[in-house]
Amino acid sequence: MVKILYSEEEIARQVQLLAGQISAHYAPLVSISYPLVVLPVLKGAFVFSSDLLRRVTVPLRVEFLRASSYREGTVSGGLELDIPETAFLSGHHLLLLEDIVDTGRTASQILATLKGCGPASLQICALLDKPSRRVAPVEVHFRGFTIADRFVIGYGMDLAERYRELPYVGELEECTF
Repeated sequence: MVKILYSEEEIARQVQLLAGQISAHYAPLVSISYPLVVLPVLKGAFVFSSDLLRRVTVPLRVEFLRASSYREGTVSGGLELDIPETAFLSGHHLLLLEDIVDTGRTASQILATLKGCGPASLQICALLDKPSRRVAPVEVHFRGFTIADRFVIGYGMDLAERYRELPYVGELEECTF
């Protein structure tokens, strides 16, 4: 059984708000010839990114990156990171799109790697922010919702590759496979 924390409608409203904030922030900084480079973190942020990017009104380019720290459960393991070539990122304004920022370890490692690419700026947009669990200093510049310490699924987020297809963000009331 899944307890719904954020409905489809609540998420849609928040995504629209985030798109407006991002568009307003980057409008004076980017152009067609020098677009905002958006970096959705796969796999979790793909649904959020798809909905968000269709509402952003500034020129942008999408470069996917893959970061994985959860394997077959709810406990974080070692980080595996695959990022685009530096030539695609250097000198551009970069916006990292995350499904959730939890402890901050993953985001911190991604940021450190991306800073080495020489961006004009680097910021994070996350659908969910869980600051109560933060152990690495990470600032979420654009946030959809701040949540308590819960393991969430749906809207692209998973438990062992399950539940990504749910159109809402929920919490499992009982963990069964």
